[in-house]
Amino acid sequence: MKAWRWLICGFVLVGVGLARAHGFDERYDLPLPLPYVVAGACAVVLLTFLATALFARQQRDAPATRWGREFSLAPGWQRLLRGLSLALFVLSLAAALFGSRDPLMNLAPTLVWIVWWLGLSFLSALLGGVWTLLDPWRLMFEWIDLLARRLGRTQGISWGWRWPHALGCWPAVALLLLWCGLEVVAPLATSTVKLGWAALAWTLFNIAGMVAFGRAVWQANADVFARVFATLSHLAPLRLRGTAATADGDAGSVAFVIAMLATVVFDGLHSSAAWTLFETLLRTHVPRWLDTNGIVAGTLGLLAVWLVLLWAYEATARISLTLIRQPTCFALRYSPFGRPGRLMRPAAVSAPALALTLIPIALAYNVAHNFSTLVTQGQRVLPLLSDPLGLQWDLLGTARWNLELTFVDARLTWWVAVLAIVAGHMASIVWSHRVVLAAGVAPRRAAVAMLPLALLMVAYTAISLLLIAQPLSASTP
Repeated sequence: MKAWRWLICGFVLVGVGLARAHGFDERYDLPLPLPYVVAGACAVVLLTFLATALFARQQRDAPATRWGREFSLAPGWQRLLRGLSLALFVLSLAAALFGSRDPLMNLAPTLVWIVWWLGLSFLSALLGGVWTLLDPWRLMFEWIDLLARRLGRTQGISWGWRWPHALGCWPAVALLLLWCGLEVVAPLATSTVKLGWAALAWTLFNIAGMVAFGRAVWQANADVFARVFATLSHLAPLRLRGTAATADGDAGSVAFVIAMLATVVFDGLHSSAAWTLFETLLRTHVPRWLDTNGIVAGTLGLLAVWLVLLWAYEATARISLTLIRQPTCFALRYSPFGRPGRLMRPAAVSAPALALTLIPIALAYNVAHNFSTLVTQGQRVLPLLSDPLGLQWDLLGTARWNLELTFVDARLTWWVAVLAIVAGHMASIVWSHRVVLAAGVAPRRAAVAMLPLALLMVAYTAISLLLIAQPLSASTP
């Protein structure tokens, strides 16, 4: 079943740009009333489930959670890209600590939040494993480890501590929620100096973790950025040869994928009318002096969104897994000699494997919320590279580069958001069905078992479109 690959590829290509959909002052009059748009999108998602249930067939030997062709780069190109990545990291760190205090005139905020965090997320979904090549912290650790080995330390600099199995990737979950809080609740980008010190702190913390537990173990369980980019690489049609995969079935892996989804949903919710109502209700129970800057409300709201989405998924997935594992879904195998065969249970379908199928939705929400930001703010990279510290330099001759912003309006952003959200949910439904079929579940039983998750996808579609429409559409109340 190759159609799902083209579906995901088309979805990713729709979202090659990223931006905050709620960053416009203008309002867009929809050609149809908003309820019609939401109902139509939900109908498309539901029809995708019906079509998949009718026409999908078992492929027992097909990979269910990974696909794509491998590619390789010559060692010379790899060294060049790694050196460039490390140089940009050092440059952004210097700009944050010693450059202009105006975040719009300083290279660091644009390079960190736009080029690295947003842009590399989409690049990872197109070229799997690219962060393994560009990771400056990994490169620093490997250089220090190589130096230690050449100086006679055969074990390198790693202490080889054993990672607690029960802990899994829960540290990465906590750090991802913290990162979202620094992005939305207490915006770190508004202070270049704080951003620089945060980068230094993460550098020390990250390398210390690699030294204590080993690079591979640490990056799979606690390095939140390595985990995010590796998770998005599951969608990539091209994968860098030799890149390691994440431990998808470890403790906390479901919570991590849901956190990737919840952080973007919260970003959209934080700018909606519903958030104002939430803050108003919270102030009736929390003294105003306890939350003068909205950090308490933001933290509680972020945790609430994550917990609600996690509960909704866990409850729905439990129903689906129960339907899959019922005795009626056993396949009776008969012997060619006329003797009765035995009941064969299909291969187990795990909740983490199904949670991976939510990755297209997380990516779709990123497109929907962040399309205009990447297109508009991303253009600022060229002039800022000529003047990284905001000191009126023109090192590359691009400091006076004219930005083209007129073509990114509310109408374009709205339709990119709608297409991305619908395509993301369609891809998720097709992928989840593929996972179940690859485990050996009969097509009819798979259709019944996947119905609860399909209905959850329909609900996600409606909620996400309503959140997107709130700041953009003049049709919303």
